[in-house]
Amino acid sequence: MRDKRFPKKNHLLKSAEFRNVFNKGKKTVTASLVFHVLRTDLGETRLGLAVSRKVGNAVIRNFVKRRIREAFRDSRGSFTESYDIVVYPRRGILEKDFQDYQKSFDQLLNRVRKARH
Repeated sequence: MRDKRFPKKNHLLKSAEFRNVFNKGKKTVTASLVFHVLRTDLGETRLGLAVSRKVGNAVIRNFVKRRIREAFRDSRGSFTESYDIVVYPRRGILEKDFQDYQKSFDQLLNRVRKARH
């Protein structure tokens, strides 16, 4: 069984880490999510979430963050290299199913693989 935990080593925690990804990373947009991706040499793919109050109240924002984290956990093993990824939702995210979140991460993986070749 695959490890589904999300330890601190897989989190972007500091504002400087977020700034670094926003400034140096590549932006990728899907139907549901916006990604900023920066290749690293850390050996671990890390995730940072930026969910604005425009999405909704705290309950709704936390719901969206849980779904994004779960989609990341499902696709984390597919990343062959390490990346820092900052994700934020697009407008209309509340009408999306969990499969849309997973599909967005699959699209990100495909774009990252294409960019490396």
